[in-house]
Amino acid sequence: MNTVNASTGFSSFQLKSGFSPQILPPMITPVSRPTLDHDAAHSLIESMETDFLDAMDSLTAAKLIQAYYANLQQSPEIPYKVGNLVMLSTLN
Repeated sequence: MNTVNASTGFSSFQLKSGFSPQILPPMITPVSRPTLDHDAAHSLIESMETDFLDAMDSLTAAKLIQAYYANLQQSPEIPYKVGNLVMLSTLN
């Protein structure tokens, strides 16, 4: 639930909820719960949007790196021309 994804750098819970949950409960009880006013809610939404955009950038970078290394493994294209004879394998 709270595992950080290697590609995004965020946990799925954090991207969905905007914060990472506490694994252990706090040892002392909080004195008072702060109320969310308009500015705090706006700040939370901006933080969630920033985290989401950072995750998207990280996924795009990971995709580009994966494509680069996958393309290194591909064999060069053979220039076939109309009329060339080729041998096909039917093992599949």
